[in-house]
Amino acid sequence: MRGANPAEWLALLAGVVPSPAAEAWGGMGLSGILVAAVRSGVTARLAQNPATAAELAADLDLDPLPTRLLLDCLRSSGHVTVRAGRYQLSRRSRRWLDPASGLSVAEYVAGTADYWNWWAELGEVTRGRRPAGSHGAPPDDPYWERYIRGQRELARLSAAEVARKLRLPSGARQLLDIGGGHGLYSAALCRRHPGLTATVLDLPGSAAVGREIVAAAGMADRVRFRDGDATGGDLGSGDLGSGYDAVLCFNLVHHLGPDQIPALFGKAREALAPGGTLAVMDAFADPARRASAAANFLGLFVYLSSGSQVHTPAQLRGWLREAGFGAPRRVRVLRIPGLSLYVVKKQLAGQCSTCRRVRLVVPWRAGRNGRRRLRLRLRPNHGVQHLRVGHGHNA
Repeated sequence: MRGANPAEWLALLAGVVPSPAAEAWGGMGLSGILVAAVRSGVTARLAQNPATAAELAADLDLDPLPTRLLLDCLRSSGHVTVRAGRYQLSRRSRRWLDPASGLSVAEYVAGTADYWNWWAELGEVTRGRRPAGSHGAPPDDPYWERYIRGQRELARLSAAEVARKLRLPSGARQLLDIGGGHGLYSAALCRRHPGLTATVLDLPGSAAVGREIVAAAGMADRVRFRDGDATGGDLGSGDLGSGYDAVLCFNLVHHLGPDQIPALFGKAREALAPGGTLAVMDAFADPARRASAAANFLGLFVYLSSGSQVHTPAQLRGWLREAGFGAPRRVRVLRIPGLSLYVVKKQLAGQCSTCRRVRLVVPWRAGRNGRRRLRLRLRPNHGVQHLRVGHGHNA
């Protein structure tokens, strides 16, 4: 909360303003204003060209008075500007709320109205009521359309970066995307790897929307969907087959409890071919760092949406180890700072799960005959599994 003039700034600093009352009253309003502006079509219409409140109300069949009041609130929050009575999206908001923008999150904003009931029930949840959850809706519930299309917009911000940074085995042909919903990450990886096809496993309501999204992107021949529950018996070497070169678990583990995740990773390992890659991307809590306000908010939101919590990197490493994997490698995702991508391979037969690849930079010494020699001294019971010599030298 910020003041509108020096007197209000000083009052806020002095603590004489009942800021909790303002936060409780205004917090709901800020969300409601933005969601209503997107759902009513106001932001999309203003993205086309400026309009007066009366013109906007006539175009969208809205009541002129609340439309003007809504526009004034959007102006106060910086989402629209006004000149000579004509409103238009601000430069900042055009980037995020114009449906024609490649960075638009308008559908995600519209879908956040589904969260209001969760927050309204928070008091009862603290008294022991089980959270309502976000994945129990029937397959034909309109919730899935709002939820998956909103998640697609967020994924669109990072899909290209993730596809570029996630190194798949050479010649990868098959990918399994567990809980992949919209299929955007699978499609991005398939575009980057010409011989790759993907199977997305998700709940029926989610998969139905994902099929539409992938078909509209022209990728239906390479990204296919399978109805199933990642926490049930629909994954592994059974009817989904085996021999996958890569398995994705993106934004999934925060919906699961500590008793479910090792089993999920174990099934993923069974589905992988030797040398295949498991990639886990999610928000993780680092107890060694002081949590930010956003991290605290996310932790509570995750509990309200699934009854689970944000897990730690140490827990992830333990669950991977329990499932038979080695230590994962962390890949930073810069486009969405709150996410971390962890990558680990299924070891080849006879390969030690605790072995690590070590890069040695060793100076060459010239011998009496002018030849350069590389000498490695090994301890007993140790050895070199692979030795790669730089370009221009003989091993």
